[in-house]
Amino acid sequence: MVQEIETCEDLVAQIDELGVEATVRAHRKPPLLTRILRDLYDLYHDQDRYLSFLAHYPLIPSDLAEQIASSLNPEKVDIAIGLAGNPRCPQQSLQRLTQHPQVAVRHALAANPNLTPKEFQTLVTDENEFVRATLAQNSALPNPLQFLLADDASSAVRIALSERKNLDTDVAVHLANSDDSLVSAATILNFSSDEELLQLWADQNKQHQQLLLLRRNKALPAPVSAALRTSPHAFVSRTALKGSELSGPEMLYLAESEDSRDRIFLAEQADLPASIQRLLAQDTSPRVRRRLAGNHAIHEAIALHIAASNDLNAIRTLAKNRATSDATLSELCQHPDDDIALLVAYRDDLASDHYDLLINHRESLVVAEHLAYQEINYDRFREKVAQQLAIHPAPSVRAFVARSAQLTEALKNTLSKDPSPQVRRQLASNPSLSEHLLRSLFNDSDRKVVFAAEENFAQRIRKQQREQTQTDASQPEPKPEQTTSKAERPRKGALFNKIANFFND
Repeated sequence: MVQEIETCEDLVAQIDELGVEATVRAHRKPPLLTRILRDLYDLYHDQDRYLSFLAHYPLIPSDLAEQIASSLNPEKVDIAIGLAGNPRCPQQSLQRLTQHPQVAVRHALAANPNLTPKEFQTLVTDENEFVRATLAQNSALPNPLQFLLADDASSAVRIALSERKNLDTDVAVHLANSDDSLVSAATILNFSSDEELLQLWADQNKQHQQLLLLRRNKALPAPVSAALRTSPHAFVSRTALKGSELSGPEMLYLAESEDSRDRIFLAEQADLPASIQRLLAQDTSPRVRRRLAGNHAIHEAIALHIAASNDLNAIRTLAKNRATSDATLSELCQHPDDDIALLVAYRDDLASDHYDLLINHRESLVVAEHLAYQEINYDRFREKVAQQLAIHPAPSVRAFVARSAQLTEALKNTLSKDPSPQVRRQLASNPSLSEHLLRSLFNDSDRKVVFAAEENFAQRIRKQQREQTQTDASQPEPKPEQTTSKAERPRKGALFNKIANFFND
């Protein structure tokens, strides 16, 4: 907590402890008493540290600021900078500082919003461009002087002027037409005080101005955006349309454009109607068809049309499209070009039906070999394919088919003696392996083969036990025979009837 200042000595102690800048910040609210500030000047005017505090303190009495400025040595730059930015510094002191030999002082003065037109008039012709650039951004700069700075020889000054929030509209037009591209760009990117001028730049059909409008951080008014979307410059219109929802007429215009770049741009857009996609699928440009094939929102009917075409590049793109439907993938699995089928084979979203087409319904075994190298878990081989793969020279391919139930006993017997342990291990896990052949693998030289055979055999026993348990559970239990024990006493009703009959006889 900052100590309360009651005397000049308290203030001196705090400046020594915290420094000039921290002490100034600490006493903006509530302000220091004028008496304390005058005492500080009277007692310590010969010490720069305390004089600098007074020069930087924004609530100093104006007459005290004038007193400091009138007797200030030009070499004491820090004190002069404090006075140049002090809102309490009187006009005559500010006018005196416009002629200060140090650029840093004039630079601080140029940022002071309390300057009068006289100081502005002096600084607008300052020899240092950084002083003029700072002056150009001063919120109190009179409009007539904006026109003077708009023709300044320094690009830095004109760019600083273009960044003003209250830039005069006529000055903005002048700067936007500057031969210096940096000045023109800064003006169009920053100007925001008049929407009619933004509309003027959009309607002038100057490509560089329209592109700069599209680079603005703030959202453009709707009429300005509409003008840019219909620009005669194709790149401008595509940039304006990008990222927004296209209307039907805009889609049709792009689809029928003679510029292939327009059609490529359209083919990349999401949620295109099927009618527009159909036009693009029949486009004369291979690049357009390829971009459409890579669109994640392509309609299935259009994708099937591309899959059945002769455009191999578009088909390759379609095969790599993560959004391609299962029906389209099925068509691609049957494509006569192995390269196309291989692109499908290396996808990670295939179903069992796709693997069936890739393995069992192709003329060559190229795709099946690649699936074997991927170690795909598949065993629904057709008998002919299984026999071809079983005699393949590559061990990984033979291992791939060793789990198939379509292998003949002769091939299984051959694979059980295969030189590759990987093949024998896969065969040992084959559920259709005969018990005789399975027991023969118990004596294999590779321990992993033995373990696989034993596990296969154990699974069969467990399966038989489960089936036996289910069979026993399904049979009805025999009903117990109802017999009367010899020691059982006759009921009371029967004994009574016998006695009654004896006496009646």
